[in-house]
Amino acid sequence: MIINTIIYFIFTLITHSICKKFNFFLDIKDHDHKRFASNKKNYFVGGFLIALILIYNFVDQKDYLYGLFFISIFIIGLFADFKLFNNPKLRLLVQISLLLIFVYILDIRIPSTRIEIIDILFENDFINYSFTVFCLAILINGSNFVDGINTLLINYYIIVLGLILFFLKDLNIDQYFVTNFFSLLIIILLFNIFGQIILGDSGAYILSLFIGLILINVSNENNLISPYFIILLIWYPCFELLFSMTRRLVFNLYSYKPDTMHLHQMILKIISNNLKFKSNNVNHFFAASIINLYNLFILMISLNYNDKTNIMLALIAINITVYISTYLVLKKKLKLPQS
Repeated sequence: MIINTIIYFIFTLITHSICKKFNFFLDIKDHDHKRFASNKKNYFVGGFLIALILIYNFVDQKDYLYGLFFISIFIIGLFADFKLFNNPKLRLLVQISLLLIFVYILDIRIPSTRIEIIDILFENDFINYSFTVFCLAILINGSNFVDGINTLLINYYIIVLGLILFFLKDLNIDQYFVTNFFSLLIIILLFNIFGQIILGDSGAYILSLFIGLILINVSNENNLISPYFIILLIWYPCFELLFSMTRRLVFNLYSYKPDTMHLHQMILKIISNNLKFKSNNVNHFFAASIINLYNLFILMISLNYNDKTNIMLALIAINITVYISTYLVLKKKLKLPQS
């Protein structure tokens, strides 16, 4: 693992240097939400690095369909990063179409919900596949949503993978590969802290897809673990998206138009306005750390009760209450418009 980590670091350093010299994978600040995050040059090479290790692993394991699945989702994100696929509705349609095709071919299913009537419905292949696609689409796009602050998304998933690797025992996952993947994420995080490398849409898409498929597998292979523990592990990016969609519907706003009215952006504004760090990277790191430390606290509690559905539901309810309460308080403090 140590040798692989060193190799990943050297390769990441070389890749970043090449991108910096030739302006490859340069992030273009063409929207307010991108300029809000940073005005400095950074490179969305994180997705490229993640794609390389994932595709290499799938080819090595002869899981060619999974490799094609991830390449397809990565290309959609890459086209978005290069501003070659700017229509969000069309992009979502293509994304969902690909999810439907591969979820069906690979027979990816959501396991038991521990709600009898829903489990009966899930015995129908069409309903189960459709719900699986819905969940993956929410996770993928929610993850892309919260990636507006450096270190927020990648550190969140480092926490999730760390809990799976080091605290949950007897899981039917490829420990060797997931550990190496974990090491790569930490290296990308180090570059992300300083605003040098970002995930971009391509990185957010395939990272969240990989986490989602791992969690579906964990839930399928471990009947003792509550499915709501799995939901709790990914509640934050999913709820950010669902809350934003609800907010825009209530206030009759364009659902696909990016804005800076999300909770993570409000926290960043509060830190920037009050702590006044000279480096915007420090502001990002503090804002992301506040969110991730809260999630780490909740997830550490959940580990001891991961088979208790009632406790998992209570923790999810607490998270939602804290999120909405914090959002309303910060919105009032920042004197933001009613939207």
